[in-house]
Amino acid sequence: MDFDLNEEVIAIQDMARKFAQREILSRVNEEGFDRDLVTKMGELGLFGCAFPPRYGGSDSGFLAHSVVCEEISRVDSGLRPLFNLQAMTVPYTIMEWAIDEAREKYVQKLVCAEKIGCTCFSEPNAGSDIASIETRIEDRGDHFLINGAKTWISNGTVADIAVVYGTHDRSLKHRGLCAVVVETDQPGWTTRDTPKLGDKSSPIAEIHIEDVKAPKENLLGEWGKGFVVAMTALDRGRISVASGAVGLAQACLDASVKYANERVQFGKLIGEYQLVKGVIAEMVSLVEAARLLVRRGAWLNDQDRPFTREIAIAKYSAGEAVVKAAGMAMEVHGGMGYSLEMPVEKYYRDSKLYQVGEGTANIMRLLIADDALGIKKANRPRIHVPSDFRDLE
Repeated sequence: MDFDLNEEVIAIQDMARKFAQREILSRVNEEGFDRDLVTKMGELGLFGCAFPPRYGGSDSGFLAHSVVCEEISRVDSGLRPLFNLQAMTVPYTIMEWAIDEAREKYVQKLVCAEKIGCTCFSEPNAGSDIASIETRIEDRGDHFLINGAKTWISNGTVADIAVVYGTHDRSLKHRGLCAVVVETDQPGWTTRDTPKLGDKSSPIAEIHIEDVKAPKENLLGEWGKGFVVAMTALDRGRISVASGAVGLAQACLDASVKYANERVQFGKLIGEYQLVKGVIAEMVSLVEAARLLVRRGAWLNDQDRPFTREIAIAKYSAGEAVVKAAGMAMEVHGGMGYSLEMPVEKYYRDSKLYQVGEGTANIMRLLIADDALGIKKANRPRIHVPSDFRDLE
């Protein structure tokens, strides 16, 4: 692995950084969903790094995707869940697992932000254990019929397109899971906003699904093999989550360095005191280590190599790092860290989701430990699905 970003990725990073400073920074305190902003991100191509030109992408790769996510999250980490869904989890899952008809219908519209997407995993009784999903998907001959309830669904109140995971037979556990693309403008699809601590630029919803239909061509993968679809989607989504954690941790460091170089106590800058220097040094180390782990995971995916273990390590490490960095930023800022006038209170609120989303910290620890102990190897041969999207121009 070359630790230097190539010229193309550097240019994409610069574009994303300038966009974030120009378009996102001025509205960051509004902390609400902004459809116009999402449209601008799509028009600029920020969601398209991992996609071929045929689907509105630049084919720049997962490392470029990671870098863009980091830059966006550095300015507003609240946009990270939305970015992940538009730039990875929803369109990439459809591109990888759908038949041609569904790919042509949905992928480019998501990448270009003409449509907003969401992924429906979590339920009232099924969080980390997705094999316990209760939402039912029935094969009615010429269509699928879906009934159930979903919780903690990012973009849920604004999504036009949803990837819904359900079961055709609960007794089969993970072997009964199916994944289907659903258009949400149906009478039986109802949503309710879920108030939350942070990440308020990306809405989260509770969704009730009653007799919602999906055409047969919207099945992802094979009937009863949705668990494999889910696992590949989560792996790639963890690239975005870990990258966003690095971006937010960097923002915590940036704010702390700035404040330490401005705040005077007892006749000198607080950055001249050893205790503050120690905090800054630890923050730098946390950010740099997490960034390298994340980029290794993204690079492995670009090389078409197994990366489940590496991205789990990156996601866990970056999630722990950002929560710690946010706490340290509060410490450096003292009383001002508690004030709404400074950005660190938002960083503190936003940081906690990185230990929860796309697999909790404890789930990551179990995955990593099972691999190390030889109980269950995380990395297995890459699954190549029966599609030709990698060859599309």
